[in-house]
Amino acid sequence: MTKLLTILLGSAIMLLSANLSLLAQNSDDSLQQLNLKISFGHSGPQRTNQSIVLNTRVAGMTVGSLIGKSLESDDKTGGATLLNYGAGDVDELVAKITWLKPTAEPLEISKRDMWPYLLKNGSPGQIERLKNDSWNTPDSPLLTLQLDDAGTKGFSFSLEQLLKYGAMWLPEQDIYLSNADKPVNFEQHLASLTGTRSLERVKIEPEASLEQFKAVWKDFGNPNTYKVPWQTTHLGTIGHLMVTAATHGSIYKFAIDRWGNVRPDFSSPHQLGMNITWEGSQWKSQEIEDGLPVLITKLEKEGQSLEVQQFASPLGKIDATIRGYIPSVFFSKVKITGNSESVDFKVSLVNKEKGQEFELEKVKENWIVSDKETGDIVVMIHAGDGFSVEKKAELTVQNEQSVMFSITGHLKEKQVSEVVIKFPSPPVAGSQLSNLETLDFTSSYNQVVGYWNDWIEKGAHFHVPEEEVNKLFRANLWHALILPRHTLDGRGQKHMDLPYANTAYGQENSDWPINQAVYVDYMIYGLRGYFQTALEEIVSMFKTQQQPDGRMGGYANWGVYSPGHLYALSQNYLLSGDRKMFESTLPEALKTLDWCLDQIAQSNAKENSSGMIVGPLNDLTPGEREWAFTQAYYVAGLAIFGKALRNYDHPRADEVSQVSASMKAAVVREFARSSIKSPIVQLADGTWINYVPTDASTPRRMLDEWYPTDVDTGPLHLSRLEVFEPDSWLTSAMLNDHEDNLFLNNLGAANEPVYVQQANAYLLRDEPKSVIRSFYSFMACAFSHGQNSPLEHRWAHGQYYGPPSTDGAWFEIYRKMLLNERGMDTLMIGQAIPRPWLEKGKRVEVKKAPTYFGNVSFSVDGLSSENEIIAQVELSDRNPPQALLVRLRHPQEKAIRSVTVNGEPWDHYDVTEEYVRIPQPIESEYVIIAKY
Repeated sequence: MTKLLTILLGSAIMLLSANLSLLAQNSDDSLQQLNLKISFGHSGPQRTNQSIVLNTRVAGMTVGSLIGKSLESDDKTGGATLLNYGAGDVDELVAKITWLKPTAEPLEISKRDMWPYLLKNGSPGQIERLKNDSWNTPDSPLLTLQLDDAGTKGFSFSLEQLLKYGAMWLPEQDIYLSNADKPVNFEQHLASLTGTRSLERVKIEPEASLEQFKAVWKDFGNPNTYKVPWQTTHLGTIGHLMVTAATHGSIYKFAIDRWGNVRPDFSSPHQLGMNITWEGSQWKSQEIEDGLPVLITKLEKEGQSLEVQQFASPLGKIDATIRGYIPSVFFSKVKITGNSESVDFKVSLVNKEKGQEFELEKVKENWIVSDKETGDIVVMIHAGDGFSVEKKAELTVQNEQSVMFSITGHLKEKQVSEVVIKFPSPPVAGSQLSNLETLDFTSSYNQVVGYWNDWIEKGAHFHVPEEEVNKLFRANLWHALILPRHTLDGRGQKHMDLPYANTAYGQENSDWPINQAVYVDYMIYGLRGYFQTALEEIVSMFKTQQQPDGRMGGYANWGVYSPGHLYALSQNYLLSGDRKMFESTLPEALKTLDWCLDQIAQSNAKENSSGMIVGPLNDLTPGEREWAFTQAYYVAGLAIFGKALRNYDHPRADEVSQVSASMKAAVVREFARSSIKSPIVQLADGTWINYVPTDASTPRRMLDEWYPTDVDTGPLHLSRLEVFEPDSWLTSAMLNDHEDNLFLNNLGAANEPVYVQQANAYLLRDEPKSVIRSFYSFMACAFSHGQNSPLEHRWAHGQYYGPPSTDGAWFEIYRKMLLNERGMDTLMIGQAIPRPWLEKGKRVEVKKAPTYFGNVSFSVDGLSSENEIIAQVELSDRNPPQALLVRLRHPQEKAIRSVTVNGEPWDHYDVTEEYVRIPQPIESEYVIIAKY
């Protein structure tokens, strides 16, 4: 016994010495402590019964017992803590927490330009909140307040942030955190919170307008004011480019900058550019004409004006050409007006090929610039009376050859002089000179306008009382149609190249199938009724990108490529109802489906599986993780494919739907758990809210990855694609965080506006004002003003012009604002029509728009002198909805007093929600009159 006591005593002394040593090491500088006070029930109108657990994953942190204060007999602390609070009952808990001061090396912010730019140029509060976020502290002292056994309710917070701010109020949780040793009264804390959340401002401010957002989003194409270092350079042109072609699928394309200078696209067979230069002139404007690919550029100089009207035209008959090999001519008509003075402007050719000599000669009334060696004609200039053309100089600059021609003359008083320049691609053989000579500007203009108008007329018709919106609607279509190159492969078989844009990235095959299939083939062609055009592209992507195992490939093998393809073709089938078209893609689609199902099965077979896919995110975030973007498309792609298979009566419909539903439950559960583990984030009003991570296995912000990881292709897609319920706390947390902290200057748009994921979430939540704000912000920041060309990146990254996927994202919002399916059984008309569109004398009109319920047409006439708004609706008999909702948003927000439907009094209307409900609509036409 004596020996044993000696041993025990010695061990005790050693342990005491070790603890004393540890305490010495963890002196005031390293050992932190806080008497944490948590109070519940400050604002909740109803009683809440809640279990409370404090836990931590941080080494060295100790959590003391929870001690209750102001508790009642139905509250319990001790082994398990259970509180009943709310409806005026505030309960408090206090616990002593100790932890070691963080010592790990902080994570570094991504060196890519987007995060640094946001942290430098965002709104002041936004910058401060992001800089103070605990994302970069690997050993941050995080404490988790868990509110259920499954770990899917609650939140985590940084104790050091609590010490810094003194108190943290989480209104969504109805929980207030403070330091018991330095108490801050709750009412006093609320009074100190002077900011306002972005979404709260939307509720109280006037409805958004395009003018409002054009004033805050600079016109990225304006060469006078928009000069930023990341603008794209292409063949001597810096900045904005608009791309056009003579016809759909032509391989000969033309890129025009803001001054009217012309360039070939990246893959045009002929790499010759043309500049029109008026030295000393000032750029005034550039617009497209009536939403068509006819460009008007205006310059001014010393009392004279120069207007350039430009478009691409076929050289001959379109139906006489093979596929996309359509000889084309780019017309530039230069109109000069103003003071009676001399005029001197230049036309120069920019050539990537060295050693080519050009000669100038006059043939009849035209000046011809031709290749001296081959005799091919590269430019034809028809100068007006009194104007001549002279070759000035040949230069070689930065490996590019340039030859300049001067066009000079004298402008008479009140005279309009015109110079017409024809710039063919490919160059015209000398023997075909007469073809180019007889190609008349006016008749070519009429042919081009007729060609593109015919395309527009083939599809759905949308017209509203805001011309900028109508112009962009018309431009959306040709932006998409001029993208592909229709060619023949080495075996003489039809081939199609579908680049992301004609002046960006790779130009062969279809490297970005998610952007083309979902954002073009569904969001433009499908929603507007061009199903055959969409089918050709979807089949082409299957042909060029489907791997032997069924996976859809593409650049960097994004995880969403395969389910995204299923999503797009399923949407188009449900919109078109065309069984034969759907059937034609089924063999390839089922092969892709089997690959997706196998990926899910492999994931589920792993030990401790989360039920989610592990794979790459995008081209610059290749790490294989549980990315939200990927899970969103797997769940949504399989869900909509299951609905399409059920509509088609395919035997695998139930199997696919069940897999999607099971995966959806797993994704919601695991991202909720990850959110609970993530440190809360502060909003613009000073309150705090849950953070939802973009990777379920990384519960924090990821500013160490580039911006699109967290935002553009981030977790909000889970709400956009209906994996998260629209009104869930997960969706609310993301919407508030994005609007307050992640969108530059709180203007409601991501760096890549194409993703605009919040807009569909607002539609699903039925929040019209927020939808309209997203719509106009998107329109002002993603397209040049007036000229309406789309871009890829808005700030701090190379601005690649002309991706029609941006058009598709805009049109999907626009279409759903006017016409939207609410699930598979309800059709809603006018969900988010801006109120000014229904002012007196105005009209909203939609014709033959594809929906799940067949083609639908409707019109809404604005407020009449009798204080009425009248809607007329034509339904299809293909698949009538179970309910029809028609929202009529009064311009001054007045309430409906009475309604008639087809001349009969009608009681099924909601004054607060502003809609008329028609259950089980059986008529083909309805006339709805709301009186105010």
